[in-house]
Amino acid sequence: MRQIGRAARTIQQAIEIALLRCGVEYFGFRQPSFDVTMKLAWHFNKVNPCFKNREATQGEFFSNDTELRGFIREAVQNSLDAKRARVKSAVRVRIFVSGEKAALTAEKSKRYFQDGWNHFQSEGSGLRDVPRSDEPCRFITYEDSGTTGLTGDVNQYHEISGVRNPFYYFFRAEGQSNKTDGGRGRWGLGKFVFPRSSRIRSFFGVTVRHDDKQRLLVGQSILRSHRVDKKSYTPDGWFGQKPDKNEASLPVTDQRFIRKFLSDFRLKRDYDPGLSLVVPYCDERWTMSAVIENVILDYFYPILRNDLQVTVEDSDSKTIIDSQSLLLIAGQLRGSVQQALRPVLDLTVWALQQTGESLSTFSSGSSVDSCREVDTAEMDKLRRCFMEAGRVGVRIPVTIRRTTGVPQLTFFDAFIERAEGSAQKRPLFIRDGIVISDVKTRILRDVNAIVCASDATLTAFLGDAENPAHTEWSEESSHFKGKYLNGSATLRFIRNAVVELSQRLSETTEKEDPILLLDVFSLGTTRGQIGMPVSFPAMSSKAVENNLLRLKSLVGQKKKCKPFQLSSRKGGFRVGSRPRNTTVCAPIHISVAYDRRGGSPLRKYTTSDFQLEEAPVLIRANNATVHVIEPNHLIVYPQKEDFDVVVTGFDLNRDLFVQAKLIQETDRQPAARTTRRAA
Repeated sequence: MRQIGRAARTIQQAIEIALLRCGVEYFGFRQPSFDVTMKLAWHFNKVNPCFKNREATQGEFFSNDTELRGFIREAVQNSLDAKRARVKSAVRVRIFVSGEKAALTAEKSKRYFQDGWNHFQSEGSGLRDVPRSDEPCRFITYEDSGTTGLTGDVNQYHEISGVRNPFYYFFRAEGQSNKTDGGRGRWGLGKFVFPRSSRIRSFFGVTVRHDDKQRLLVGQSILRSHRVDKKSYTPDGWFGQKPDKNEASLPVTDQRFIRKFLSDFRLKRDYDPGLSLVVPYCDERWTMSAVIENVILDYFYPILRNDLQVTVEDSDSKTIIDSQSLLLIAGQLRGSVQQALRPVLDLTVWALQQTGESLSTFSSGSSVDSCREVDTAEMDKLRRCFMEAGRVGVRIPVTIRRTTGVPQLTFFDAFIERAEGSAQKRPLFIRDGIVISDVKTRILRDVNAIVCASDATLTAFLGDAENPAHTEWSEESSHFKGKYLNGSATLRFIRNAVVELSQRLSETTEKEDPILLLDVFSLGTTRGQIGMPVSFPAMSSKAVENNLLRLKSLVGQKKKCKPFQLSSRKGGFRVGSRPRNTTVCAPIHISVAYDRRGGSPLRKYTTSDFQLEEAPVLIRANNATVHVIEPNHLIVYPQKEDFDVVVTGFDLNRDLFVQAKLIQETDRQPAARTTRRAA
């Protein structure tokens, strides 16, 4: 009987879909459509004196992101999490920006804001830039394909333990999420970015569910507690048929109304399972190029990995961003974005070509290990590879243990390349395809680095530590604190392991070999024996022994290392602290001139060559103060252990001579011709 009933429901659904596609409205037995004579409008609930007054504050969690970036980050993340299990191809996303040209006229849009304007324009609504009701409606739409849609009982209005109901958690729950540990979201707050992106704090969703094939429309608004006609209303509003008292608002199922909605807002959602979102009255500054830039900034990794394809459109053009076109499109972004992104994209392309077998893997590791405890032979091998190839990929093991579980060995992958003068100051962290943009680490120097976490055990651990905006990790997160043994130490290790590793890869041995040139500067004894150190003729017989002792003493001494590094830059030079420097460096006196064939460059310098305090010379300082004391002399005063000064703008066709030396504390500070030149 169960099989007969299941077959009957399948036949019924097929007939309903076929009739709807032919333009015939079908009223099934499971859930009748709304009567088209009933008014579909916005409905806000009156304040119930039994409940505490509540204001929506979720937007504070996303204040570090622009509204557009937050919108794209959350929407794409939800689509990746909702991918259907049997779909092998990439999740496909389409974003349409109406602009002024495709904006919906006030006449066409009024049916979708019926009875809403009194609430949107009320004095206490909390809206700062409320549009006029006769204003054209600019909008942005987002729709995905290859996903499940919002499944679940539409009548559910509270959380039921063990019941997975994406519809309930998306539209009716706040601060609740039923995503598993493998999911990218945790907090149940990210969906607030959709109304936050609207000038009337409202959005619409059209979903086709993959299990029952139903196509539903829901409108939702989140204002502040407000008053209309001397009556107090709660912040939450719904679009649809007015619900009965003490009943949850139900989605619109009238297919004629939904088809008109899809047409007006340029949606292409037919009956392919997935979710379409419409944000009305979006920011007028949102453009197609801004959308493309934000898509690439946050989701270049899953796009290059063929997990995601994004199409961005406006009324005149369309751009498809996939693994084949991303690098070309990225080359057309704004200069500053392109300059910062290009090295990361090149390293990512190389990283995705590496397999587990091609990565160097440390033989041991745990959640609190330091990369400085790696076996010397392993590190030497890795360093040689880094010096020869300029790039290295490393799989770093880490142990995760929950307070109520057994230890689990997992890993993350680090990809590091040499890049002198790199603008990247911290590793780029990618968790399960999402760029975690604000992870706090120690500073990187002269390398580009990407850290990828894809193993389910580790992504669950890091996801618990993430904030709602998915931009940083904190051991104080309520989802993380107390859940893991040594959790804080493990998180610190993951943050800083790549910085330590990159420092070790750049280290060179400072030990001197006392017999390195013995075969060249030596006196032979007998055949087949090692020579003895040279005794020069100028040495008297009495002085020979003392000089030999002095030579042995010098050989045994370790070369004194300066507390700063001087290196070249295109059109200039850089002076900065050495890695792991623990004290503030003394002031550094720097002299600059163009090199010449004969004579001292500094003595033959003329002001017609350049003057450090004038263009085109540019001085940029970080954690340091710079004083120009003469046209070609400056003094750097480090303020912290970690400092950096870059001077550029010199003639690229001439060789630059730079001399740098420490000024002792007892030396008198020279008078400055110019004050701080930090940019």
